[in-house]
Amino acid sequence: MSAALATPVVVAAAAPASAATPQFARLSIAPAQDHPGYFDVYVSGHFNTTATLATVGMRLKGDDPVFNDDLGVWRTGQAWYGDFTLYALVSRGVLNEDKDGRDEIFAYVSSSTGWSINTPNVNGYY
Repeated sequence: MSAALATPVVVAAAAPASAATPQFARLSIAPAQDHPGYFDVYVSGHFNTTATLATVGMRLKGDDPVFNDDLGVWRTGQAWYGDFTLYALVSRGVLNEDKDGRDEIFAYVSSSTGWSINTPNVNGYY
């Protein structure tokens, strides 16, 4: 008689990329070390796509109760497989969208694939 050993088998199926990877955009604003009175603004994120290369753009906005101010800052760039980072050097005066109070800044981000999102607000006194 021969004895058979039972070996556990694991079957794994990869989830589609669209289900596995969350889509997001993030805004970062920090004082520019080499440019007093200016800020380094980065918008980075990921969107799900099967395209190798897609165009992505952003516009900075001020979040207000009635009407969101367009701050006049926009950038476009390329996303590789949905990953992107955009950069702008922005003056304090542009980010100071609420002259008498706290500034609430966000970026509207869109891609040539049709994906779009608003970043969460970055709050500060610029």
